[in-house]
Amino acid sequence: MIDSSNVPQVATDETLARYILHSSHIRGSDRSVKPDAFIPHPYTDLSVTRHLLASESELWGVGERVAEVRSKMLYGRADFSAADCVVRRLNVEAAPLHDNPNHANIRGWPAEKPLQKIIAQQVAAAATFVEPPLTP
Repeated sequence: MIDSSNVPQVATDETLARYILHSSHIRGSDRSVKPDAFIPHPYTDLSVTRHLLASESELWGVGERVAEVRSKMLYGRADFSAADCVVRRLNVEAAPLHDNPNHANIRGWPAEKPLQKIIAQQVAAAATFVEPPLTP
């Protein structure tokens, strides 16, 4: 994980993870991510976790904590590039949390829900769904 005392800005080529906490955000047919996973509504920011210097187990540990705090099940994560946001005029900003120094926010979403949906469709199309590891 990133050193919480020295958090760099998010680079365009970084991989980001959006944790999937709703089964309805995954297509059963091909296990791809649906756009709704990327809609920030009702918030103005979309919360993600950077892969930077994080091991797979650390990424999944963060996802498990997010699911636990929200009393949800962790179905997986959507991995995508910060560039997928930047080209759509969104800003990806480091926003470290005490238990996740790799936390970031995607900002600059349009206020109109139909415009958010268009951007979410484009980001979802570029994302890869990653299933959580099997636990023994």
